[in-house]
Amino acid sequence: MSEKTMFPRELHTDVLFEKILNDPWACERLQETFCDNLVYDNEFDTTITSSKFAESLFNAYKNRDLSAFLMCLCNNTVFDLLRNSYLIPYRFNADGKPNPIIFTNESGNLLPEYKSIAHEKDYQHFNTIYQGLNNKKNIYFAKAYRYSHSYDPDSADTFQQILEEHSGVLLIRELPDTVKSKETEAEAYSALWDLMIQIEKDLPMAYVFYGQDSLIENDKRYDELGIFLPNSHFLKNLEKHVEKAEAIIYGK
Repeated sequence: MSEKTMFPRELHTDVLFEKILNDPWACERLQETFCDNLVYDNEFDTTITSSKFAESLFNAYKNRDLSAFLMCLCNNTVFDLLRNSYLIPYRFNADGKPNPIIFTNESGNLLPEYKSIAHEKDYQHFNTIYQGLNNKKNIYFAKAYRYSHSYDPDSADTFQQILEEHSGVLLIRELPDTVKSKETEAEAYSALWDLMIQIEKDLPMAYVFYGQDSLIENDKRYDELGIFLPNSHFLKNLEKHVEKAEAIIYGK
């Protein structure tokens, strides 16, 4: 019998899951995220009807589709839960949606199309910090968002549901050797695990983005790592947070 799962089944996840299981801090973050998003919480708003819930539940059982089952319980897939626990990176522009959105050019100037969108006060603060940095390469004023997946109440199709979005500072760096031999997303996340967890423990609530062969420089493609520092968490002492992120990336 062919399996028709809601989301493509991730392959070779054993190493990634083993790393999480061996880190009590990571397990705690994952459990908190799951409990915070249970649809039975009175404060949680869900659009799925009871009939769609039952249909999805039974389809999940028949197709051995854990993501479909979790969508019934908490409007998150397994990998949504991991992302929103800050245990794995977000993919750049996942599901074909621009995320993060970069507001500035290589010189730190606002791009014309975003001048009416970007928050002037936040941009001016970014520009002040930016002009004082020794290494300005691939540092941008940007907006990024966290998301899970949800159902269309009529068709039961899935779509991204934005949980929160912020403006902030985005650092993009190449990782040329990290995941060249990794074939699947889960394997790539596992290869980035130690770096990711150090970032989250030293810069809690930073968004980490990852793209495989997505950075192009001098006609060569590199694996790309992005660290997004939301203004809501990092506006104070932003320069020190940028320096700390740089130190983590390059092991200084």
